[in-house]
Amino acid sequence: MRPDAMLATIAARYGFQDPAAWALYWRYFGPHARGLAGYAAGATLVSLLLLPVIALIRYAFDHSIPDGNMLQLAGIGAGIVVVRLLGTITSLGLRRHIVGIIKQAVTQLREDLLEQLYLTSREQLSRADVDRLQTRIVQDTERVDVMSNALLSGVLPALFASIALSAGLLYYSWSLVLASLLMVPAVWFASSLTSRYVSRDVQRFQGAFESFSKGTSFVLRQMDLTRVQACEPEEISRQKAVIGDLRMSGEQMSWSYALHGQVQGMVTGIVGIGLLVLGGIEVTQGTLSFGALIAFYFGAGLLNGQVSTVFRGTADVISGSASLTKLGELLHPASRTPYSGTEPIEFRGRFSLRNASFSYGDAAILRDVNLDILPGAHVALIGANGAGKTTLLNLLLGLTAPEGGEVLADERSYAALDLRALRRQIGVVMQRGGVFHGSILKNLTYGEEAATREAVADAARLAGLSDFLAALPEGHDTLVGESGVTLSGGESQRLAIARALLRRPQALILDEPTNHLDVQAVGQLLAGLRALPQAPTIIIVSHDWRLVEFADEVYSVRGGSVAREPSVSQHMDQRQAHSGRSVVNGS
Repeated sequence: MRPDAMLATIAARYGFQDPAAWALYWRYFGPHARGLAGYAAGATLVSLLLLPVIALIRYAFDHSIPDGNMLQLAGIGAGIVVVRLLGTITSLGLRRHIVGIIKQAVTQLREDLLEQLYLTSREQLSRADVDRLQTRIVQDTERVDVMSNALLSGVLPALFASIALSAGLLYYSWSLVLASLLMVPAVWFASSLTSRYVSRDVQRFQGAFESFSKGTSFVLRQMDLTRVQACEPEEISRQKAVIGDLRMSGEQMSWSYALHGQVQGMVTGIVGIGLLVLGGIEVTQGTLSFGALIAFYFGAGLLNGQVSTVFRGTADVISGSASLTKLGELLHPASRTPYSGTEPIEFRGRFSLRNASFSYGDAAILRDVNLDILPGAHVALIGANGAGKTTLLNLLLGLTAPEGGEVLADERSYAALDLRALRRQIGVVMQRGGVFHGSILKNLTYGEEAATREAVADAARLAGLSDFLAALPEGHDTLVGESGVTLSGGESQRLAIARALLRRPQALILDEPTNHLDVQAVGQLLAGLRALPQAPTIIIVSHDWRLVEFADEVYSVRGGSVAREPSVSQHMDQRQAHSGRSVVNGS
């Protein structure tokens, strides 16, 4: 029987069947088929090692004990210890082998899920329940890990062992129970010795799992920041390192669990052998019947433990199968990022839209829009909330693609371009600044980690952040909370502006800058930007008509179209007239 078919058969035995889930499971474990086959052979061997133990026990009770041959009985006991020790060593080796396979397969699953997140379209992610998505990725992959350990390390070996064993419920002897109680200190000492290693490795694993969960949350919540900073490869590499640490700590924890369990099993087994020898002596002395000893030994021993292992694994296998079904949905997203071009570009700052259209469902947001923004231009895109300014911005950044027409950079279609290479040459300040937990320096240099302190200081000065940083006791090393909760809105936005300027962009896009900065502050910022040697193209996206005085060109977004306004002065007149009406209406 093929391994995937055998897994499906075991799944059916537990009362559930999902071919897609087990096909997904085999997708990650199939590459390790040879290692799994070796493990199955080894588990079969360990099970067969139980047979000589049973044979030796039978021989002892059939011959050595009735004959009163103490030397032979001791030899049988020693032989059983040797077989048991051989089985323990083999089991530990098999355990380490299978844990390595499980961790490699689950690590690959997690890495594939991470990469799929960056391939999923912005629209699909924006509609997703992020908290549930994070839980699915973090907890469901862990459940697959737990299921794999239960299935491959527990259930399958227990089934092999159960085939090699036959026994029934047996009665216990009070004298042998008393003798076992006298051996409890040895068992306790062995347990406490290995428990320290288990505790240490569990703590390390929990810390690594917390980092993995936190990293996954960052990937989901800061997706726009990573994309506009063109940091997908770096972020994937960073999160893969976290996943790798989780793999190693998980492997070490599983190894500690195995050592703990095997030492416990070995000590308990030696206790059992000792009880066999003591019980045999009692049988030879006539104080214990042959049947009572057999009942005690088998009842305290083999089959009960194997059957318990099979039943203990049921819940984990069921939970893991359900998780596989949900993870399969994530590995096949309904929609993907709109562009996959690979051509590099030395961007000069020109954006163009040619007959671009976009809609959300049946609602048309933009219709046949034509727009040409030349290098070095200072442009204001003005319109009411909901007019389509954010949609236009997303089109310019390549976060979404038009349903009709095309978007161009320096007259080259986005469809052919490497969008990460383009975004690395664009500075973007979104309405939400993309501030994450960490130091101000880490926030400033996200995507530009190699930036010098001098470059950071220049960017902070241009963004009007220098005085704020100088007043902080720890300066750039000051920690900020998640989403910048320890900063004001203006401070968060200035930090985001400094980050955008740090890469010396050929184009700078400011999305609703007056949400947290007043018009005067924006004017000071733009005055500083005009003096930059690279003279970047500047695009201000806003509903605030007061910003038109800082622009060379003004475009209004309304009714699904983008129209160039005839003059800035006309808008100034309109703004002043509007202000006058407001005063009259308020009097």
